Order: sequence, then C-alpha cells, then structure tokens
Amino acid sequence: MIVTTDMRFGLPGGRGDLETGGPTSVTELSRTAEALGFDSLWFTDGHLTSVGSRTLRAQPAPIPLAAAAAAVTSRIRLGFTALHVAQYDPIRLAADLATLDRLSGGRVILGVGWPVADYARVTRCPGGDADLPEALDTVLRYWRGCSVVADGAQYRVGPTPVQHPHPPVEIAAHTDESIVWAAGRRYGLLLAATGTTQAMAEQAALYVSRGGRTADLRVERFCLVARTDGEADQIARPIVERLTGRLASLGGDEHGHRTAGPPELDPVRFLRETAIVGGPETVARRLTALRDELGVEQVNIRPSFSGTVPLRVQQNSVRLFASKVLPIIRGLPTRQAAHQ
Repeated sequence: MIVTTDMRFGLPGGRGDLETGGPTSVTELSRTAEALGFDSLWFTDGHLTSVGSRTLRAQPAPIPLAAAAAAVTSRIRLGFTALHVAQYDPIRLAADLATLDRLSGGRVILGVGWPVADYARVTRCPGGDADLPEALDTVLRYWRGCSVVADGAQYRVGPTPVQHPHPPVEIAAHTDESIVWAAGRRYGLLLAATGTTQAMAEQAALYVSRGGRTADLRVERFCLVARTDGEADQIARPIVERLTGRLASLGGDEHGHRTAGPPELDPVRFLRETAIVGGPETVARRLTALRDELGVEQVNIRPSFSGTVPLRVQQNSVRLFASKVLPIIRGLPTRQAAHQ
C-alpha cells in the first residue's frame, strides 16, 4: 500500500498580491482560494510608506482584511505574517484577534515577528517598550484568563478565542536566537521566502534540535508556474532581477522585516535556489523535495514576487498550481512510504 502525506499550501491575502487592496478584491480572492483548495490566507503588518531610497510600502490593516475573508469563507485558515505585536496595545490586540477567531469559527493562526529597527522606532506605542516575547506573553495571558490589576481592582480581558488555550502561534524568526526561542516555547516557525534552500535547511535543523517539531514548520516560497519550464524561466528572469535589485536597495528588508543579505540576493542564485519556478512537474518535484528532505508540509506560495508580477500572470500561476501542481503532489508518496 502507498501512503501519501498531503502538503498544505497558503496564499498571501494582503501584500498587494492578487489585487487585495480593497474589500471586493479581498472577498473575491478569499472565495477563490478556498474553492481552489488552498489551506490558508496570510495577511501582513506594516503601515508606513517611506520617502526616499529605502522604500517601505504601506499595507492595508491585516486584521480587518482577515475579518472580510472570514465573512465569505468557511474552511480556509487566516494567518498573519507577521504581526508586530510589540507595537500594539495588548488589550485591544487580544480582543481583536479573539473576536476574529470567534467570527471565523476558530480559524486564526497568530504569526508574529520582530520589525526592523527603523520601523520599530517609528511605530512604537507611546510609553511602550515591550519586546516581542513580553508583548506576546501578555496577549496569551489575557486569553488564558489572567486578570489585569488597576487601582486595586481586578479585570479580565474578553472575549477569549474559540481555540483553546489560544490560536496556534508561529514565529517569523530570522536569527538563531529567535529560532531557539520559538522552539523552546513550542511555537511554530515561519521561514521567509528570501532564504536559500540551504539556509532554510540549517534553520529547520536548529529548530528541531532545540525541541521544535517538523510538523510546526512553515516556509514561504516565491512561486511561478507556467505551462513549461522554458516558459516559466522566460517570465521569471526579469522579475527576479527586479525583485532582488529592490531588496538589495532596501538592505534585505521587506515589509518591515529583515529577510536576506547580499549572498541570497544574487539573481542567478535566487532563481535557481530560492524561487520555485517551472512547469507543473518541476514545481511539484521541488515542493515535495522540501517535504521529503526537510519534513516541511506547510508552504505559503508568493505568486506576486512582492508585487513585481503582473496580475494576469499571478492569476494564471495560481490556477495552474491548483489544477496541475496539487494533483501531482497529492498523488506522490513520501520518500519514506516509497521505500516501504
């Protein structure tokens, strides 16, 4: 008997990908993503547009976008990549996310991360100096029913989430220290799309060696699917050159997160080792290699390459992924099963 292990795939829902700037496009994308069989939609944080050479581009507020998606779907999960938790009022954030979890029937995934220093300085809450671990612990304590004391009186923060004791937590970690911290707390690990396969393998190994589970690994991959490898390569080459050039000019920062250094941003290396580009068979093979070699079963694909791919090309890529790539992946045995 051949045993298969399904991989689960997410789509970005609020990075400018697939035209999600307005409520109509968000709801249309959400319905389409669920109908095509995607497992999750992901919304990112970041409300600044910088003036000058370091171009941060403001994003729509992620929690309202996720609420719009929740209203028109019933199955697809709603995640964040990644909330800058330390920049929020903890009571408001706990209440907003718990409300979203209730509205969606328990579909929230809480992805959190550290913003780069410039972003953190600008967006820091007045009088608030909490780092991510402290800010996250505060939100989780509220969800567990711990009280807040003010002037001798005790209060509980409500509502609480449907998921008990709280929604899954995933850490967008970019340093060894943050990976070790995530593993020690038994949080999931979210690895950025800009890392090479080798770098991702090293991060995953560190995470597992410190107590993390491979089942809790999630990776992002820039992904472009076309009818053939040649067609995909022809489309992707100028896109990758634009993307890596832009990220290099930003010092490897994307949406307020430090994501890559100069070695990872060489266009040829990026196209060969980082992005997943090709016809359906090639894309399926490269994705299942992540599963069989690293144990990764959760992948968020990034069809817009951070807003550098035309909408028509994105839509074609996503539909080919759903109609051609997913059936191939779900029909392949794992490496372990193939040898039984």
